[in-house]
Amino acid sequence: MIFTAERPLTADHVRDVCARFNEGVRVEYKGIFDANVRNHLPKIVASFANSQGGVLVVGVRAVNGVPEQPYEGFPNEPKEELPLTVENICLRNINPPVIPITHVVQSDVPGQVFLIIEVEESGEAPHAIENSKKVYVRTGSAANPYDLAEVDLVIELMKRRREPLERRDRLIKLAEQRSIQNVNRDQPFVQISICPVFPRLPLCSTQETWNFLNLAQMNNAIGLVYPNSVRRVPDGTASLIYQDANLPHLPPQYLELGKYGLFFTARQFRIIGWNPPADPSPQLYFANLFQTLLRLTVSAEQFFSAQAYRGNLIMNVSVHCVRGHAMRFIAVDHWGDNANDYRCYADTVSAERIVMADQMRLERLEVLTGILCDLTWGFWQSNAAFPAGRVRENVEQMIQQLRV
Repeated sequence: MIFTAERPLTADHVRDVCARFNEGVRVEYKGIFDANVRNHLPKIVASFANSQGGVLVVGVRAVNGVPEQPYEGFPNEPKEELPLTVENICLRNINPPVIPITHVVQSDVPGQVFLIIEVEESGEAPHAIENSKKVYVRTGSAANPYDLAEVDLVIELMKRRREPLERRDRLIKLAEQRSIQNVNRDQPFVQISICPVFPRLPLCSTQETWNFLNLAQMNNAIGLVYPNSVRRVPDGTASLIYQDANLPHLPPQYLELGKYGLFFTARQFRIIGWNPPADPSPQLYFANLFQTLLRLTVSAEQFFSAQAYRGNLIMNVSVHCVRGHAMRFIAVDHWGDNANDYRCYADTVSAERIVMADQMRLERLEVLTGILCDLTWGFWQSNAAFPAGRVRENVEQMIQQLRV
């Protein structure tokens, strides 16, 4: 981005950018954050996202595209949350939405601030405004920094959107193929993937994926990567756990982290008794789904935070080969429940959510509860109402127990 300094930004950083950049393809200046600027904000943000990305600096006047001193900022309305205002304007007026990174920087002049709005090049381009009727791109002209895209450019933007989608599908398919060496696809298993919606560029090096999983292996803080299990795979690192007769409680698992930010795991379900010894009939061990999902989510939170990645993530969770199997997914106060109340009649059940990387921790409870409710709905055969509240309580308790 234009602002290469570490955050938080200061007035000195603003002055440095003004000294180095005139208005053009990737930079634009506005003197104040008035109604006119707010009305034009969707066009500016969308044009940056459709092009090479860029930054809007509010609080600096420009004449013929050249920033003019003094750089003093603009009066701050104390009751207005400027980042929230910017986010709401973009959510309402850009399709698909673009959420820029917004900074409020204190000026040297008391009571005045700079508003820095950073926009990354988007893999979801083209982004349209005005009821999805117009697509703007940057032209580099100070007099007219953005312009309507021609038809051939719109086609190129659509192609640019398709390429990372195809990459994401390919990365997941390759991880699935590698997982077969550990996880028997003819027996019940859970599969989870967490990946940027549009993995356009690598988020890190393959060495960094190795370092991340090895650190998790040494710490084993959340019980996801076990000692002596880490192996190198194309474009990333994996953890392989095989069937071990001496560790029957530890089902086979394949875990992978790729340089594009794909977290993938497949894990065999352990089969346990319903209520031994009174009722030894088999059921799927719910903890193999629940704990794996929670632990992978926490690992993903840590990884994306370390990479300073703020984009959208897609979480896909599925259970396979589960037709005819029961799975008790809520704690019971007595042993009077029946396995048939928890029996699935579909071979595969899946759930999907999209969440912003920097909101994963804040939204963890809601996201995990929603995914688990979607998955366990297919296992609930009782005439009683689906126990969504009990599922949420389970998630809350497990988060507290793991202290994550």
